[in-house]
Amino acid sequence: MGEQQKSNTDLSQREYPVPERMENQRRAWRLERISLVVLIGIVLLALTGVFSSGPLSSARAASANGRLEVEYERFERLGSSSRLHITLRGEANQPARLRLGGDLLAAHDLQSMQPPLPARSWQGGMELQGQLDERGELHLYLALLATRAGLLSHRLEYAGEQLPLRQFVYP
Repeated sequence: MGEQQKSNTDLSQREYPVPERMENQRRAWRLERISLVVLIGIVLLALTGVFSSGPLSSARAASANGRLEVEYERFERLGSSSRLHITLRGEANQPARLRLGGDLLAAHDLQSMQPPLPARSWQGGMELQGQLDERGELHLYLALLATRAGLLSHRLEYAGEQLPLRQFVYP
């Protein structure tokens, strides 16, 4: 019974030695717990890749016939670099034309392209010309720098197939 009285006394308002308002203290404790849960949630989201690279951000898209495949990040940050890995498939040693359009080049600076391929302007985008290898594949690696924030829609075209992609760039 003495313990119960002590706990009630501990939670009651006091004036001596320092004025305490336990109702305000309870609100502060509640705010601390809520803030801790929010902070842990943000850390978990960051670890899973919602704010940049990670399991939730890494994506792979392919055309219906499987001849065009892209690995990219769904989430990027403005001013940070990202990579696209594009795989083209077809008949061995045949020429290949890849078209990049939509917001891809309008909202990104192309920092590097491996292997370097001849390019020309195409409907506000770019057409790349290469050749498939002896296995009938061409792997293209693009390093991009995001220059515009928001939801972006990209379009890739190869062998009559269109592949739409969506990315979100954080400010």
